[in-house]
Amino acid sequence: MKKITSGLLAGAIVGGITGLFTAKRSGRQTQQLVKDYLDGISEDVLELNDSLARLRKAAAILTKEGSQNTSQTMQELQQLFSDFNFQTEPRIKKVKDASEKIQRDLNSDGSFNSATTDDADDM
Repeated sequence: MKKITSGLLAGAIVGGITGLFTAKRSGRQTQQLVKDYLDGISEDVLELNDSLARLRKAAAILTKEGSQNTSQTMQELQQLFSDFNFQTEPRIKKVKDASEKIQRDLNSDGSFNSATTDDADDM
């Protein structure tokens, strides 16, 4: 374990010295590059946070509008069903009356009366 630690330490020292002697830029230039890089990353993070905030706001608006649209759609569907019932109610009553008359005719004499068929055709 001691050999590994001393090997890593020696490698770090040799690498650092080699880097200092072979660097293409001065220390100030490298510092400026690192600073500019970190500033760019900081700006990107801030822009990302702003984008996420706008996305959250848009999602909230969409959720609100979606619930309002759902309510409006439900009201429209209820109105359509109400209109359908209103329009079909007389027809259903007519069919029910004709059915009851046929049933009465069949029960009264056991035979089918042709007059009943004429009443059913009037629908």
